[in-house]
Amino acid sequence: MPTRKSPTSAEKKTTTRKAPARKAATTSAAAPIAVDAAEAKRIPTYDEIAMLAVQFWNERGCPFGSPEVDWLRAEATLHA
Repeated sequence: MPTRKSPTSAEKKTTTRKAPARKAATTSAAAPIAVDAAEAKRIPTYDEIAMLAVQFWNERGCPFGSPEVDWLRAEATLHA
């Protein structure tokens, strides 16, 4: 079986990498930044969801199993 030689310096391809292009700033400091309603909504924290889920669980009489029901209900309530 023939052995494979490594390419000589003349046979090697030289590659150059271009630096990624930077985006120019489109907003000026004097212009007000527009915030749509989706961004203006505050995202509830883990603790807020947990406290509401416990409250829902207590209202249901502290049943065994399916804690996901209370958690998902708390998330839906706080995201609405």
